[in-house]
Amino acid sequence: MSHSGSFIPRFKTSVAPGDQGSKDNRLREVMAEIDELSGLGTVKHQLEQLIAFAQVVKVKRDRDLPVNNLSMHMVFMGPPGTGKTEVARKVGKMLHSIGLLRRGHVVEVDRSQLVASYVGQTAKLVDAKVDEAKDGVLFIDEAYTLGGIRRDDPDPKPDQYGQEAIDALLKRMEDLRDRLVVIAAGYTAEMGKFLQTNVGLESRFAIRMQFESYTESDLVEIFTNIVKRNRMTTDADAERELRQEIRRLVTGRDESFGNAREMRKLFEKVCQAQAMRLGHMGNLESLSDEDLLRITVEDVRTATD
Repeated sequence: MSHSGSFIPRFKTSVAPGDQGSKDNRLREVMAEIDELSGLGTVKHQLEQLIAFAQVVKVKRDRDLPVNNLSMHMVFMGPPGTGKTEVARKVGKMLHSIGLLRRGHVVEVDRSQLVASYVGQTAKLVDAKVDEAKDGVLFIDEAYTLGGIRRDDPDPKPDQYGQEAIDALLKRMEDLRDRLVVIAAGYTAEMGKFLQTNVGLESRFAIRMQFESYTESDLVEIFTNIVKRNRMTTDADAERELRQEIRRLVTGRDESFGNAREMRKLFEKVCQAQAMRLGHMGNLESLSDEDLLRITVEDVRTATD
């Protein structure tokens, strides 16, 4: 990506000389991991800005200088399968490498793990998950459901249990301002409504990142990377057939389209078709490694018919 270059720290954190090299190396490593993710151009640029901001904040904290009620809590908005969970994991590692988080681990939850079925128990669930995420990141998937918001529901109703979870969460976010980062994720429109349900949410989540649907070329790259990770190969005809199928999927997609998830599903279907083809060939033990790892145009057509 032209705007990013390499995500090498521009600012040095105030740590002992012997520690600085290892911290910079860890940061370079995690930013290299982010750079390797397909697409996400705007998000990568925002992460580069976040690094610069976080490093300045770290220096100010180390020198006991004011940081203006810093909020590192974030909202990730966009369709499914666009890397929100993966980027959240990278953010945890990134903030740990800078020194803003002591551990940088990520605890992933959804509504079912934060909201109890009767009054008075929800706060305990929230406290337990926050305690687990302390010194790291609490990632809340489909966070808008806490506000009683559902997909394709034009008239959301207040949610007593969800509101109890929000109230408990906001309190802990304030109490652990320097030891916890909360990332709330979900569809763009629903997350916008969610933030408007509570003035505390609007003010706490100062950082917003928009995840866009992957382009056709991004999805081809994702599929290709899945093939490579599984040490498989595709011939030229199979590649052309796959590109046509991905183009068809992109043309017909809506906001619920699973993006990278759809590529994983497509790969699994192709592998099933390949297994059927190989099974009809007779003795599998007689096949070469190349035979077992090759995806043919027949496999793709069988998987996509």
